[in-house]
Amino acid sequence: MDASRTALVLGGGGALGWVYHAGVVEAIEDMGADVSTLGLIIGTSAGAAVAASVKAGADPGDIVDVMSQGPSPEQRERVMDGVRDAPKRLTPLSPALTRRALRARANPVLALAGLLPRGWFPTAFTEQFPGIPELFGWPGGLWIPAVRAGDGGVVVFGRDRVDVDVADAVEASSAVPGMFQPKRIDGHDYIDGGVVSPTHADLALTDGVRTVVVSSPMTRPSRRFLARHARARLDEETARLERAGLSVAVVEPSAELMDVADGFPRRNPAAAPAIAARARDDVAAACRRAGL
Repeated sequence: MDASRTALVLGGGGALGWVYHAGVVEAIEDMGADVSTLGLIIGTSAGAAVAASVKAGADPGDIVDVMSQGPSPEQRERVMDGVRDAPKRLTPLSPALTRRALRARANPVLALAGLLPRGWFPTAFTEQFPGIPELFGWPGGLWIPAVRAGDGGVVVFGRDRVDVDVADAVEASSAVPGMFQPKRIDGHDYIDGGVVSPTHADLALTDGVRTVVVSSPMTRPSRRFLARHARARLDEETARLERAGLSVAVVEPSAELMDVADGFPRRNPAAAPAIAARARDDVAAACRRAGL
């Protein structure tokens, strides 16, 4: 694997995604690649936090440790302060976004996002990720997609804009509609990049990239609508990559991993190391299938 010509794509997936991605990063480094020097890392939602942390030089094992311990009492209190201060309104986030999405007839998840309320929880959880608070300036080869709530436009921070703090971009990409408050940047509300794509893997169609490793926790085994929608979108994106001649390895949680992760993180934070270990096994299997 030529690190300079490899893109690592870390998709959405919540707390499970954080730990799963950390295991994926560990596996790639065990294969002899320094992930922080890969040609491109694309992080969406949960993947944005891990991508930024890795680019800051953090050890992925430290991310697993953080997730095993859960937030500190001080962090919990700051979250609750944010909840108490948030406006408690049930009005839709962006009816204009819903109208645009319905007219396009392309993305029911995006249409639904506009109808959900703004959310009460703050997105300022990035401080718990190693390295992000000390990451000043935009590191090369880090792209973080987020969605403008007003019109559904995707802004790829690190490619389209580098004048925004990485921590703010991570918050923007992680603002799950209906749960988290949108991230306000330069007068625009931004929401989770995952409402447009679970991974944005096709962003890797860029000069110099020949190999793409996609970590996709949202396509875990499930018959639920969001999982089926994520699977369809990922299939479209990987097909585009393969038609362009790129080698693609897709790493996804297995049914066995989901059994191990049952109750994580609230009821079972101690499962984090086992989830990361399973992710390392999944990387090995995916690379074998892709001939890497």
